[in-house]
Amino acid sequence: MKRILYLITLAVFFIIMSTTTSNAKEFANNDGEITLTVTKDDTRHIGHGHDVEPDKAGTPRSIILQPAYAYLYNNVVNVSFNENIAVVNVIVTNETTGETVYSEVHSSPAALNIDLNGESTGNYLIEIEADYVYMTGTFKL
Repeated sequence: MKRILYLITLAVFFIIMSTTTSNAKEFANNDGEITLTVTKDDTRHIGHGHDVEPDKAGTPRSIILQPAYAYLYNNVVNVSFNENIAVVNVIVTNETTGETVYSEVHSSPAALNIDLNGESTGNYLIEIEADYVYMTGTFKL
C-alpha cells in the first residue's frame, strides 16, 4: 500500500512539473528578450600585433559587447543601447505580410519604446542599423 501511494505521489509530481515547465517555455516565447544577431563588423576587428610573424600568429580573443539589446513586453518592443550611437535606423517588419509597421531614424538614442499594440499577430523582424553595425532579430506577437 505504501508503495502504491509513493508511486501515485511521484506520478502526480512529474505531471505538475511538466505542466509548469511547458507554461514557462510558452511565457518566455511570448514576452522576453529578442535575440539580436550582429552581422560581421570589420571596423571592430582586433588585429595581430606587429611583433608576431603572420603565419605563426594565433587568433586574437576579446569580448566585444553587443551595442544594443531588445525586449518584448505586452506588445511593446524596448531597445536599449549600450553605446552612444549618433544615428540609428530601426525597422520592424511583419514577416507574415511583408508590411513595414515601424521605420524611424533616431539621433543618439539611449532607449526606444516601439508600441505594436495595434498590430496583428504573427512573426516580426526587427532591424537595427548604425554606422558600423547591423543587427536583426525575430519575435512573435
